[in-house]
Amino acid sequence: MAIPRSEIAMRTEPRCSQCDGEDPNIISLRNPAGERFCGRLCLYKGQENFIRWMRRSNAEAAS
Repeated sequence: MAIPRSEIAMRTEPRCSQCDGEDPNIISLRNPAGERFCGRLCLYKGQENFIRWMRRSNAEAAS
């Protein structure tokens, strides 16, 4: 279920980048302003997504 943009804009507290949960405890050093995760599972999923993105961009650059 997608969250309306107006509701996202009204939030002031940080949210989890992966599951949109409240009170994230882990801050990514790669992008501390934008990537915060609520637990290890969300952190691992975020890292997997980043690795997939890097592999695709490297493959596109090589071709």
